[in-house]
Amino acid sequence: METNPYAGISGLTTSQDVANQTNNARTSLGQDQFLELMTQQLKNQDPMAPMDNGEFLGQIAQFGAVTGINDLNTSFNSFASSLQSSQALEASNLIGRQVLVDHDQAYLPDNGNLTGAVNLESSADSVAVNIYNSTGTVIGRVELGAQTPGLVPFNWDGVSLDGQRLSSGRYRIEVEAKYGNHTESLSPLVSANVASLTLGKVGQEMLVELENLGQIEFSQINQIL
Repeated sequence: METNPYAGISGLTTSQDVANQTNNARTSLGQDQFLELMTQQLKNQDPMAPMDNGEFLGQIAQFGAVTGINDLNTSFNSFASSLQSSQALEASNLIGRQVLVDHDQAYLPDNGNLTGAVNLESSADSVAVNIYNSTGTVIGRVELGAQTPGLVPFNWDGVSLDGQRLSSGRYRIEVEAKYGNHTESLSPLVSANVASLTLGKVGQEMLVELENLGQIEFSQINQIL
């Protein structure tokens, strides 16, 4: 079996590297090459139909615009990468913290309560939280009564409608708010602990791993508790 004689040698430029660099050079047109092409074009133009000033300046303007856009893209990507790194550093302080997240499921711990909140934009005559099992059956309900606008917390002790303490696990949450003669379904905010963060590519949102609830997007975090 043949072996690579250059394997393990750090910093060695191979023929493939040279080929790649050559290909990259062939696919890019710098300012010097552009000016050289323009000079050749002027030298070889038809003396009976020379390029007018407007056409000449138009080509230079087009090249300048393309170069400017490329430079702008490079600068923007560098800025976005720096901003994302800064956000990731700040977000790392969330690990181990409890947060309120926009999620329709919550986790009931052993010998603990399932907690969350709902954000009311206006006063409601009554607010209730329904808890569903995996089959879509309502197995618990928390009555919160009349509420004013703002963040309204709720707390479910894990006791079912028939008075039995249910096992720990994930349960679906739905909030009902009654306004006069009509009832609206509102998105709940549930409490969860942040386990880890995943930094995506530039331009992609950071992902947050929640204990017992899986991954969510960073924008789903509503409040740090």
